[in-house]
Amino acid sequence: MKGAVSSGHPLTTEAATEILKKGGNAFDAVVAAGFASSVTEPTLTSLGGGGFCLVHRARDGERVLYDFFVNTPGLGIDDIKRPSLIPVDLRFKCTMQRFHIGMGSVAVPGMLRGLIDCCLDLCTMDMDDIIKPALRYLTEGVAVTEQQIYQLEILKPILTFSDYGREIFSLNSKGRLYNPLLKEFLSLCSPERWLEIFYDSGARRLHDMMRQHRALLSYEDMQNYRTIKRTPLRCVYRDTEIITNPPPSTGGMLICAALRYMDRHDYNTLSRPERMLLRVRAMEEMFNVKSANAGTTHISIIDSEGNAASMTTSNGTGSGCFFPDTGIMLNNMMGEDDLHPQGFFNSPPGIRVGSMMSPAFIMRNNEVHAILGSGGSKRIRTAMLQVISNLIDEEMTVREAVESPRIHLDDEGILQIEAGFNKEIIDYIKEHYRMNVWSEKDLYFGGVHTVMADFSGCGDPRRDGCYKRID
Repeated sequence: MKGAVSSGHPLTTEAATEILKKGGNAFDAVVAAGFASSVTEPTLTSLGGGGFCLVHRARDGERVLYDFFVNTPGLGIDDIKRPSLIPVDLRFKCTMQRFHIGMGSVAVPGMLRGLIDCCLDLCTMDMDDIIKPALRYLTEGVAVTEQQIYQLEILKPILTFSDYGREIFSLNSKGRLYNPLLKEFLSLCSPERWLEIFYDSGARRLHDMMRQHRALLSYEDMQNYRTIKRTPLRCVYRDTEIITNPPPSTGGMLICAALRYMDRHDYNTLSRPERMLLRVRAMEEMFNVKSANAGTTHISIIDSEGNAASMTTSNGTGSGCFFPDTGIMLNNMMGEDDLHPQGFFNSPPGIRVGSMMSPAFIMRNNEVHAILGSGGSKRIRTAMLQVISNLIDEEMTVREAVESPRIHLDDEGILQIEAGFNKEIIDYIKEHYRMNVWSEKDLYFGGVHTVMADFSGCGDPRRDGCYKRID
């Protein structure tokens, strides 16, 4: 089957294209890529995290958002007390940020169940074939990229928090990563066995571990977790529709709010500096609601039948803790302060946590025109806004739209400006905002992996993006 794939790692893209070449559809490919990414991008995603998959089914035009993000824990725990969180300060190139890890930071994971549910509903291939690329990578080991070496160094205090973490996140002599317990788990090649271990028998052991550390995640939490199928959020911008992630997540709402603000202005009459200022003003519209995720990755796929899938997943920064005997690192979503603006542990158990992740389609004449999404924590919303505007307003090619320099208005009201803007624009915006001009492009500004209906595409180079077309 023909198609196009864009993702955050060459091997993740390879997994999806392999499935398309074997005759699988976009949904077979996105599930294969989802499993593969848990192997190839372990600093960003995990079967112990969560995510969202936006799908467009060509045969009937149905569009559905599969929500398999995390739930708040604590069901069935009578003596609920605020668990302890372990603070960790991570140093990035230009800043330091505090995160919280440990057993107390783990929310109810949904990634494994979500991938299985997508497969049961949408896929045409057997799981044995879908899982083959991930198993091959686990057997051969994953050669890390330069970008991943940077991520491994940043996240070292978390990745080496446990004995098993220290074992698997130490590069061997060939610069490869291995995860033998994950290989053993996935080698079962059985969704039924995976679910039984992860959400039943193994969850009993996990419950005991959590209670020993006075953490909240319980056996009842795992038993009650379900994927939720939602009607996607829709907004109109210029002559297009934007289809994206609906509430309770906030990322899609914020992007639509910014687009509505921009739609009130005649973009074509503005100079280049004025257009950039309009984008910054639109970013201010986003501050009413806040939510974020730390480590995120994205996969965009379209096939020759017109099926499309846009999937964004995250493990936060990771909790440093592993699900027993599976090699699956658990998330730290209960320790991400941006996900809990009212404070940690103030929501009741069993509630879906909000997210900034915003897998999206740009639609024209009721057909998919572009498939895109991004990692990048709080920068997801601004990265997506700019790529959408580049494609629609500036009529850029997909590569130009993705690779053009970006801006981000941060929570302190400082405009972060990526390298590449000319002096005229910087001087003009400087009259209105405090700014910090970067000397290079950086993963801070997101990773918008994008494919188009004509099978063109671009993997964002800020985040090891890799695009491939199948003819």
